[in-house]
Amino acid sequence: MLLVAVPGTFCAPSVFRPLAEALAEPAPDDAVRVDAVRVEPVRVESISWMTEPGPWDIATIADRIALRLTEPVLLLGHSTGGAAAMHLALTHPRLVAGLLIVNSGANMHGHGDVDRILATIETAWGPQLHSAVLDRSFATPPTEADRAELLAYAAEVPQQAALDALRSQRDLDLTPRLAHLRCPVTVVHGVLDPTRTPDQARALAAAIPGALLRLVNAGHSPVYEVPDLLAAEVIALRDRVGAS
Repeated sequence: MLLVAVPGTFCAPSVFRPLAEALAEPAPDDAVRVDAVRVEPVRVESISWMTEPGPWDIATIADRIALRLTEPVLLLGHSTGGAAAMHLALTHPRLVAGLLIVNSGANMHGHGDVDRILATIETAWGPQLHSAVLDRSFATPPTEADRAELLAYAAEVPQQAALDALRSQRDLDLTPRLAHLRCPVTVVHGVLDPTRTPDQARALAAAIPGALLRLVNAGHSPVYEVPDLLAAEVIALRDRVGAS
């Protein structure tokens, strides 16, 4: 089964590499069941939406990803990518078999520094900003090589892409529409995230019918920091999709 992974603002698709590697190894339960039941593996395709042509508002990002899909997929959205993933699941429900929302939200209420970030993008665009955003996104820092790769990607991102995405996310509130999500949903939240609280993750999960909440010991980027735990949640979501 295909897992389409949508990263956050400034975040390179390579942030999902540890998760893809973890999913490449059979889960213990899969190894037990493989002789009795056909277990469909999960392969990961990550989306570089920030380096594609604009505009880069949440609705357009979601529609652009939807055009790439030819069958229902597992959809993972991280941070800003989570807003796009939720929007896609609401507007193209037949394309989303299961949804995994990681350190994201239906709105940016309580995300108190978004206007400061937008002002900094407008006035101080460059490597220093990229480093600041990157470094606060990890409670466990990435390796030196991975950090260099993530920064190199951020340097290729158009300034307007960051402005469009964050302005759109700031002005968007999907909360009233969350009750219309019908696919299996899991909300994963790194409790060491400095930008969103566990209570906000609980509120998000509570607003989605049947959603499961998983709090993990990580920062803003559990997909990189605790890939084995995320892989287990992906497998569990795949199995919920298969059982539905």
